[in-house]
Amino acid sequence: MTPIQRVNALMIDDDPESLLLMGIRLNEACGPDLRFSLEGAETLKAGLLRIETGGYDVILLDLNLPDSRGLDTVAAACAKAGGTPVVVMTCFEDESVGLEAIGLGAQDYLIKDRLNMTLLGRSIRFAIERSALLRELRELEQLRAEVRERRKADQFKDRLLGAVSHELRSPLTVAQAAVSSLAEGLVGPLSPGQAELVEMAGRNLDRLGRLVMNALDYSRLDSGRASLEFRRVDARRLISELASDWKRALAKPLSVEVDLPDGLPAVRADADHFAQLLGNLLDNAARHAAGRVRVCARAEGGMVRVTVEDDGPGVPRALSEEIFVPYMQLTRGKGPGYKGTGLGLAICREIAELSSGRVWLDETAEAGARFHFELPRWTPAALAAAK
Repeated sequence: MTPIQRVNALMIDDDPESLLLMGIRLNEACGPDLRFSLEGAETLKAGLLRIETGGYDVILLDLNLPDSRGLDTVAAACAKAGGTPVVVMTCFEDESVGLEAIGLGAQDYLIKDRLNMTLLGRSIRFAIERSALLRELRELEQLRAEVRERRKADQFKDRLLGAVSHELRSPLTVAQAAVSSLAEGLVGPLSPGQAELVEMAGRNLDRLGRLVMNALDYSRLDSGRASLEFRRVDARRLISELASDWKRALAKPLSVEVDLPDGLPAVRADADHFAQLLGNLLDNAARHAAGRVRVCARAEGGMVRVTVEDDGPGVPRALSEEIFVPYMQLTRGKGPGYKGTGLGLAICREIAELSSGRVWLDETAEAGARFHFELPRWTPAALAAAK
């Protein structure tokens, strides 16, 4: 560890002359690389009050004080000191008492008659370093406990979300079918007011359906229950067809550019999950785009990289990773329409990682948001592995 240059010590001892002499002899013995600044207290009560002010690196404690004697002195000082190391210095030579003092929290137990300043300086340094190490270990264990508790909470939340979403799917399907029948006039004509209410109910049921399906998809992917079937997928054809269908279904007018080179390699992927990954990125772009969305793909070494970019407000660089965290959403856009669930990009990352690929936000984009994802190219080795 880095050598300590200056030590602020509190000496609780009823002999004021010892304090002055101790400071002089310690600094003489330890040299310029370890300097001591000592303050004194002649009673335990006064010492405890000084400890409360903080700022001490070590406490040097005599066992026998005017207002406290023996191990009770150690217990009181250690309880008040918190993480500050306590070194006991006493004339009372008893190994069992020393062990009990250590058990109560003291870092060392030194006999005054045998003490030399070099030994004391070394003991103080080791006490401070041990105390710092123990503090770091306690903080690490506390962090581990917090991680374990958070993991348990996340697992419970995901299981609950998956169960609730699964149970919602059947009644939701019935409700959507009923509203669709009303909208189509299968149970009789509707008045203008009734038709408006049915249309509003249909929009909200569709949004709820997307929420439920996203929750189910993420729950399956995150838990490892999703089964991906990797095959040879014609990337150019799938991207072109998906972009064309997506463009026709857009709720707002957007310029959609698709740039796919001839000879774009096939990829090793699950076609449905490939389509879901790209569809989520396109939906994300549409929600934020001002007027244009662009899709392109290129071969990059052993991967095929697909890029989706928009001309919207973009994503702050500090959030480039946070946006892939489940339920994380940026500021929502104004106006009607589907606003997202906060699971779309998290699902994209799960699919990409399960497919031996990756997805990320391009932080070099000067305007708008540009997302890339890569999937492995299809090779004869991939063919053999898939069989």
